[in-house]
Amino acid sequence: MKFFTIILAILISVSSFAQAPGSLDLSFSGTGYASYGPVASNFMDNAQDVVTLANGKMIYCGTSGMTSSLGMVVVRLNCDGTIDNTFGTNGYYLYNAPGGSSFAYDMELLPSGQLLIAGATSLTAANPQFTMLRLNSNGTLDQTFGVNGFFHNDIGSSEDYARKILIQNNKIILVGSSKLPGFSTNRLALTQCDFNGQIDLTFGTNGTTTFQNATGSSCTGQSAVIGNNNDIFICGDAYINNIYYPLLAKVSATGVPYAAFGSNGVLIPMNFNARFFDIEYDGSKLIMAGQNGVGPWDLILQARNTNDGALVTTFGSGVFPSTLGTSIIDVAVMDCAYELLIHPDGSLLTCGTTGPSSFVRDFIISKYNANGILQTSFGTNGHTITSLSTSWDDAYGMDLYPGNKIVVAGFSAQTNTQHAVARYAYGPATPVYGCTDPLSCNYNCLATVNNGSCLYPNTPCNDGNPNTINDSTNANCVCAGQLVTTIPGCMNPAACNYNPLANVDNNSCLFPGLPCDDGNPNTMNDSINPDCLCAGILIVEGCMDPNSCTYDSLANVDNNTCIYPDTPCDDNNPDTFNDVLDSLCNCVGTLYVSGCMDPNACNYNPLANIDDQTCILPGSPCDDANALTINDSIDINCNCVGIDISGLTENQFEFGLNPNPAMDSFTLEFSSGAAKTIIIMDLQGKILSEIKTHAASQFVDCTFLAAGSYLVSVQMNGQTKSKKLLIQH
Repeated sequence: MKFFTIILAILISVSSFAQAPGSLDLSFSGTGYASYGPVASNFMDNAQDVVTLANGKMIYCGTSGMTSSLGMVVVRLNCDGTIDNTFGTNGYYLYNAPGGSSFAYDMELLPSGQLLIAGATSLTAANPQFTMLRLNSNGTLDQTFGVNGFFHNDIGSSEDYARKILIQNNKIILVGSSKLPGFSTNRLALTQCDFNGQIDLTFGTNGTTTFQNATGSSCTGQSAVIGNNNDIFICGDAYINNIYYPLLAKVSATGVPYAAFGSNGVLIPMNFNARFFDIEYDGSKLIMAGQNGVGPWDLILQARNTNDGALVTTFGSGVFPSTLGTSIIDVAVMDCAYELLIHPDGSLLTCGTTGPSSFVRDFIISKYNANGILQTSFGTNGHTITSLSTSWDDAYGMDLYPGNKIVVAGFSAQTNTQHAVARYAYGPATPVYGCTDPLSCNYNCLATVNNGSCLYPNTPCNDGNPNTINDSTNANCVCAGQLVTTIPGCMNPAACNYNPLANVDNNSCLFPGLPCDDGNPNTMNDSINPDCLCAGILIVEGCMDPNSCTYDSLANVDNNTCIYPDTPCDDNNPDTFNDVLDSLCNCVGTLYVSGCMDPNACNYNPLANIDDQTCILPGSPCDDANALTINDSIDINCNCVGIDISGLTENQFEFGLNPNPAMDSFTLEFSSGAAKTIIIMDLQGKILSEIKTHAASQFVDCTFLAAGSYLVSVQMNGQTKSKKLLIQH
C-alpha cells in the first residue's frame, strides 16, 4: 500500500510538471477553483485582493454581509484551498463598523508576517472614512496599531474610500477618493501615517492631499504605484458628461500634486473612453490596465512616461484600434482587466472578467510580453477563461504562487454572491522536494516530489525535553516522550556543589574562581575561593596614583582625592603669596618684598615683588640744597642738580624740564627770555620735533611720542644744551 502511495505521488508530481501554462491547478480544491463565505446566506461576499505566504497558504480580503451591513473580511486558505481554521475565528477575521458598512480593497503583507488591510468604514451610512487595520499573523487584531488596531481619516465628511496601500521611506500611504460633501463629485485623495498608525502631519496638508483637474471633473482613484524619484502615480477614471475617461495623476513624495502634469496634476486623455483599474511601474514606464469603451468593453493596456504622461509609442499591439502605446483586446462583449502584475521574467499578467453580457461573465487571466503584445502560447490565444457559476464571476486580485503558479481572487454570483479563488499554472513547475503524503506528520503542501522524508506516528524523534525518554511522534503527530523521575543537580565531582544523587545535570555547577556574592557591601571582586567559600576583597578607598602627594598604597578603589605638586595650598604665612605644593609636596609661598619695581627708576629694587609707589625717576623734582640753583631735578645719573644762576651772563642760560618722566606733556623753563630753538630727538639723533620761542616758559605736547627715552636740546645765544627725557604713557 505504501509503495502504491509513493507511485501515485510521483504520477501526480509528473502531471503537475506537465501542466500547460494558463491551465487550472487541479491540486487546488480538486478543480482549480472554489468559492467561500462566512455565512451562506450573505448576499454580498466579494474578495478584492489576495497574497501568498511563503508556506503556500493564501490570504484574501474583501467584504462580506448583506447590502446595508457589509463588513471587512480577511480569510486564510490552506495550500489545497480549504479554510485554515487556525486563522482568526474559524479561518476568518470579520469587522463590522457600528455606523454602517465596511469595505476592504487592498492588502499588504509585512516582513513581520503581519497584514495591513485598507478600505473604508462608515461613521454613518452616508459617511465612510479612510480606514486601515493591522492583523497579527494568526488573524487577530494588533491593537497596538493606531487606535485599538485601526487608523482612520475622515477626509471629506462624505464618502472616502482607500483603494491602495503604498509603502516608502518607512511610511504608509493610502490612496483613493473623497467625495465632496453634498455632491456626486469625487476628488483624488491621499493620506500618510507611520508604522504606529499615527498620521504624518508633514505630508500634504496636515497629513492629507485632495485634488482634481482644473475644471473640477469628478476624479476617482482606483490604484497607485511608486515611480521614479519616489513620485506617486495614481490611475483611475474621470466621469464627464456621463462618460468615463481614463485618468493618470502625479504627486510628489511629500503629497504635493505636480501642477504641470496634465491639468493641476491630473492627465485626462479625452480622445478615447476607458477606465484604468490598476497601474504598475517597470522601472522605465508606467503601465495601466482596465477597460476600453463605453459598452461593450475591451481589455486595455497602456504605457505612458513619468515626465509628462505622454504615450510610450514602442508599447502596444497597435491593431485594435491602431493606437501606439496601447493594447486593446476584444475577447467578448464585456471585457475588463482589474489587476495588473509584472512577473519576474518581465511578462505582464492581468486578471478580470469577460462574457457576453453584464449578467454572464467569467474569470479571465491574460499574459502579455513586456511591450504589451499578447502571448498566445498562454492558455487559449493568450487567455484563460474560468466559469465558476452560470451568472457572473469577476477576478479582482492576483498574486504569484510558489511552484510557478498564479492565484486570483474575486467573487462568484451563485445563489448568493460568494468569495471566489482560483489557481493556475504559469509555466512548467520547478520540482520541490519534500513529503507529499497528506497523512504524514510533516506533509509539505508545496512539495511536488516525495523525497522519502515523510514521518508517521511512532517515528523516533526528539521532543527537546531532557526529562523524557523514548521520544516518538504520537497519533496527533506530536513528538513526545515518556517522563522519567529526575534529580536535577551538579554532576561534576570537581565542583563545589557536586550532587552524587543527581541524574540530570542542570548546569548549576560552581567552581573556584567563579564570580559570586558574599553578601558584604564592603567587599569587591567576590569569587569562590579554593575552599569553595564565597569571599571578596575588602574595599579601601583612597588615592591610587603613586605620583600624587596623597598616594595611599593600601587603597584599591580610587576616590578622586589625589593632590599633585603645583596644586594651590595655604602655608598659613601672611607674609607670603602664591602658595603651592612643591616637588616634595611641601606647601610653600613667595615672600612679600616691597620696593620700587621700575627698572628705569633711580631707586629700582630688583628683589621687590610689591610696588610701593616710591620710584624716583630722572626728571623728578628735588632739592640740591643750593640756594644759587633753580629748577632742581634728578638727572639721568640720578643726581639732584639745579640750574646755577650765580654766574650767569646775558649770553649764558640754563633750562629746566618738568615733569620727567613725562606722560602726555612737559614744560621747559628758561633762565633767559631770549630767542631759542627747542629740538626733540630720539637717541639715534633723528629730529622728531622743532619749536622756536621767545618765552621764558614753553608747554610741549608729547602725545605723539611713543613711550621711551629721548633727548631735548635747546639752542640759545649760540649755545646748545641737552637733557634726557623719559616718556611713560
